[in-house]
Amino acid sequence: MRIFIKHRDSLRKFLVLESVDRDGSLILVLRRDGDTTSCNSWSTDPKRQEPQLIHFEKPRPKNKKITIHQSGRVNYHDTGKKIFIEPLTQTTQDFCICRYRAPALSRLDSFTEELGKEDAIFDLSDFGDGPVCFSIVIGPKTLVLPGRLMKLAYEAEGYSINILADETPSVVPAGFEDNFITLTPEQGPFLDQQMAEDQAMISYHQAITGSTDAILYQPNGEGVIRMIFTVPMRTAPQFIIELVDPTLHVSDQDVTRDGRSENVMLKFKVRNKLTGQVIRQPVDVKSIELHAEF
Repeated sequence: MRIFIKHRDSLRKFLVLESVDRDGSLILVLRRDGDTTSCNSWSTDPKRQEPQLIHFEKPRPKNKKITIHQSGRVNYHDTGKKIFIEPLTQTTQDFCICRYRAPALSRLDSFTEELGKEDAIFDLSDFGDGPVCFSIVIGPKTLVLPGRLMKLAYEAEGYSINILADETPSVVPAGFEDNFITLTPEQGPFLDQQMAEDQAMISYHQAITGSTDAILYQPNGEGVIRMIFTVPMRTAPQFIIELVDPTLHVSDQDVTRDGRSENVMLKFKVRNKLTGQVIRQPVDVKSIELHAEF
């Protein structure tokens, strides 16, 4: 989804938030048009408090991309830094993953096209045109924060993304008052990842389906069926798939292996034995046997 800021009579580009179908991880992009060839960097660390100018080998987009993985790993793509928070399906505490200071809402890029059905608007029409600091906080779905905010609750998974807007002046280094500034934490609540990626993927699918058994999804538009295992397997399992209709089958060539998830997920297509046509409608499965070491 795209989130726009409404300020007075205009819409401004602000943020894109997408959920990855594979495991529900989030991709968050703070939007700005154009490229840049340099940036200034500083830290609360006493040794790095003085802003340093960094020149890039080639122009980079002004967008800021952050990925929030189900496992609790947060990647900041523009700096290469990562921190660790709670796994998303086990979120119990709030944590600010990013603050973003705009020198003025009118400095955000204008949006004049038609809105899509999944677009959202954060209405700040009553704000002035001075600096605004946005805080992006992950917390439980029941989290209640004071102030001006937009809350996106992921009900089944039990967490929420909270976007707060604050006109209170924030302290910035002298000479940078007119700059866009992204603030990220030095570290998260944990020093390492609290859940393995494969288990995080299972936990996500169990949360959104409410099932603790093996999960079998209906075929998508390409006829691909996904099966999510109940526990991670040590290696990609061998399989025997038996269908109720004897005119249908699953061949080895119709099984897709994904190196990142092959020990927790099986993807396959069902074909008509005679015509070879891929079946894109739900089919009755008699049994699926998986053979692998735990």
